[in-house]
Amino acid sequence: MTLPNLPPMPQTVRADTAPGLRALRSQIARARRLIERLQADAARAEGADALRLAGEVLKTQLHAVPKGATVLELPVPWAPGEVVAVRLRPELSALDNLRQIFDRAKALARSRPLIAARQAASEARLTALQDHVSAHAALLARADAWQAARNRGEPTTERPRDILRAAQAWIAALGPLGVVVQAPPTVRERATVRPSKRDLPAGVEAFTAPAGAQVFAGRSAAANDALVTRVLRGRDLWFHLRDSPGAHVVLRAGVAAPPELEVQACAQLCAHLSGVAKADRAEVTVCLGKGVRKVKGAPAGSVYTTGGRSVLVVVRAEVVDGFYARRHGARVERQLGGDT
Repeated sequence: MTLPNLPPMPQTVRADTAPGLRALRSQIARARRLIERLQADAARAEGADALRLAGEVLKTQLHAVPKGATVLELPVPWAPGEVVAVRLRPELSALDNLRQIFDRAKALARSRPLIAARQAASEARLTALQDHVSAHAALLARADAWQAARNRGEPTTERPRDILRAAQAWIAALGPLGVVVQAPPTVRERATVRPSKRDLPAGVEAFTAPAGAQVFAGRSAAANDALVTRVLRGRDLWFHLRDSPGAHVVLRAGVAAPPELEVQACAQLCAHLSGVAKADRAEVTVCLGKGVRKVKGAPAGSVYTTGGRSVLVVVRAEVVDGFYARRHGARVERQLGGDT
């Protein structure tokens, strides 16, 4: 019996999964960098108790602080023989230095549980990403085993379509892990250019969303006004921090609605640009461009909306940092106008 002349299974699986594997490895590298930063933040937060002790000691000896001092070694009144080094800002008074020390100690203490939670979540995500790499290796092993049996002319219970389906399932599982596979650029996208001052109104910044869509942001009243009146199209999605002043963000959309992961990412960018700290929660209004209108006679940047919905997000550092990493590589069209 002659077996059909099928293409080599390992090469087929590798070709089908290569974009996902590249995106997965990129996310693993980002997760590791994030964990390193969180470990550094945790180490700094551990200094909260020492800083509070320095403040308590300084409070008992404010009268002994010379003007313009930068570092003082003060004895601990309740621990004979123990000395604490207190760092001061010479431009501040002794009382202002004391207040600043206590404020920093409180801020560090408050940050410890938040950092620990983010660190645990990041480590769990890294483990899940690494497990998916192992799943890819197992998938390739299946393909290699099938190919070897076929080359020897041996029968096998493994069917080629089962391996290919497993490859598709592996790719589909990337989405829940937060791994976005970059789609190949369309003909229209390949004809676009990098942003320049003549392409965008003054003050409007261009980013690229995780899946490659164009994102525009205004961070001032004038830029927000230009974003709504000159850039926003009817099918685009418009983002704004709910019931608060802040940046306007536009996600460029075509005929198909953007995936929810893109919407969530842009909502996080909008919240961050509006002053929401990383790891904090925010409620963001999302509206179709055709539902956003300029308020006649109102100050620049003021709009009213019809329709839309609210999205509750947590501003993830890796999402925001990803936007900034892609800011200079964002693609924008030479002609921003178009049918809505």
